[in-house]
Amino acid sequence: MWLILAVLNPVSESFRSLFIKKASKDVDPLLISWANNVIPVLLFPIILLIAVSSFGLKLEFNSKFMIGFAGSVTIQIINSILYMRAIAKGDISTVMPMLSFTPLFLLIASPILIGEFPNAMGLAGIVLVVAGSYILNLDFKKMSFFAPIKAIYKNEGTRLMFFVSFFWGISGAFDKLAVSNSSVIQYITFLNVTIFIAITSLVFYQKKFNKVGMIAAKKNLFLVSAFTTGSFLFHYGAMALTLAAYVVSVKRLTGIFSVFIGYYFLNETNIRQRLLGATIMFIGVLFIVFA
Repeated sequence: MWLILAVLNPVSESFRSLFIKKASKDVDPLLISWANNVIPVLLFPIILLIAVSSFGLKLEFNSKFMIGFAGSVTIQIINSILYMRAIAKGDISTVMPMLSFTPLFLLIASPILIGEFPNAMGLAGIVLVVAGSYILNLDFKKMSFFAPIKAIYKNEGTRLMFFVSFFWGISGAFDKLAVSNSSVIQYITFLNVTIFIAITSLVFYQKKFNKVGMIAAKKNLFLVSAFTTGSFLFHYGAMALTLAAYVVSVKRLTGIFSVFIGYYFLNETNIRQRLLGATIMFIGVLFIVFA
């Protein structure tokens, strides 16, 4: 079951990135970050209320939950802004490969924060997923193998997404700690409400609210928020069922789905070469499954 949820997450993430890019033509990335959490904030509290009142779900606020929640929400607020700005500022083909490093950062954070470390086959699978995701987003006709890494120093969007990857590697461990000591719906409800309040404050403080732009981008903003809702449910549902490093690694399949989305919706080329990376990633996922 965890694998189904973990695979549905990158599908949702891929479409979310597509509509973030489209929305960025009309509104500031900070406003996209705000719209990103509108549907989750409206939906998740209702689901939580039903779970508590009708199904007897007990809310847990022990010290481990609070540590995990505090660590993750701080990182997620920062990343919510950086992620949107990175996509708006840089080309997706050079920005998205930076997320390939997230599982590697998580391998460092998980043993320290939650005592998780994959076995040899699982570790090999994570390495293959990272390598495949990196190759997937390269165009050898236009750039060298190390071009995305070099771009960290030259391109603002790429540099921002590298920091997103690093922070997500840490927040994945905090997510697991919080979910393991509460419930998925409790965690994502409080997480989204807190993020929404923080981003709303920033939007009005920086006077970024743009009614005209929001009306022009309303369809794309709605779809961003809708796919964000699915991403939350799939990601944290899988997180509750298996190792955080495995979930984050499978999430990197976003690169595979992005290839086909780019090909069919944005007329991007070079699909054959990119399928090489997709194949390597698929083998990595098989390693993780059988681990």
